[in-house]
Amino acid sequence: MKTMRWLWPLALLCCGGLISSVSSCRTAEPVFEAVRAPHQVTQYIALGDSISTDDYPGRDRGAVSLFYLNRDEDFPEFEERDLLSLNAEMQLIFAASNGATTETVLHAQLSQLPPNPPGVTLVTLTIGGNDLLRAIHGDPRRIAEHTTKIVNNIQRILTIVQTTFPSSLILLGTIYDPTDGVGDLFSPDQPLTDALEMIDQINARIRSFARPPRIQLVDIHQHFIGHGSHHADPANPYHDQDDPTYWFTSKIEPNERGASEVRRLFWNALEAGLQDLKGGRDES
Repeated sequence: MKTMRWLWPLALLCCGGLISSVSSCRTAEPVFEAVRAPHQVTQYIALGDSISTDDYPGRDRGAVSLFYLNRDEDFPEFEERDLLSLNAEMQLIFAASNGATTETVLHAQLSQLPPNPPGVTLVTLTIGGNDLLRAIHGDPRRIAEHTTKIVNNIQRILTIVQTTFPSSLILLGTIYDPTDGVGDLFSPDQPLTDALEMIDQINARIRSFARPPRIQLVDIHQHFIGHGSHHADPANPYHDQDDPTYWFTSKIEPNERGASEVRRLFWNALEAGLQDLKGGRDES
């Protein structure tokens, strides 16, 4: 396996494209072959909560870690499909943190942003779930107010990132539902109807914020539904009979498989974004 190289500068350009090894000239996947400056990704900033971090999947096994540097022996499907394989000089600014809310991103994580470099700054954002958990434990009469605040904060985060990095490519995640649409997060007898409504409303707004190519949607909610606490229930409308596996731990956190699936979505969104930029489809 490749050695973890956080903030490790080693550039190697070869065969007219970006490569991942100092000992060979391997061509990156076709969608990336024609990517040239100013559409070359030069740094990666990870913002958000524990959907992105190593806290629950394990060290170097979180979504951001795998996206940046795959564990080839554990996930051979993603060999040569990580950020360091695209650009061995790419730097990672890992600002995401366990328990983070939109306020954490606004008032703590964004303060860690580096200067704007040449090329494209890649940003991933997974946020909103912890805000939602706090809201449903509060005054139910203020649900609409909390929903509006969460959405507005996410919009502010996007604005700040795009203002700071005019050539950024943002991969924006939706909020997943670990109950597979049932809402019984804390008690099977008391489904959290308000929480399910909030998830739907917030995710609808998050989806509306996607503006390809510069803001690509990462629909974690859609991808994860059916792999939560009711994954083994054939009667659940989201049951995945072809892959009835559980992607969570501690009820609301991604396990190793879940982290890898978030990474899969990051990769697909990155591929789509770079394809658009490569083709000159920049509407920003």
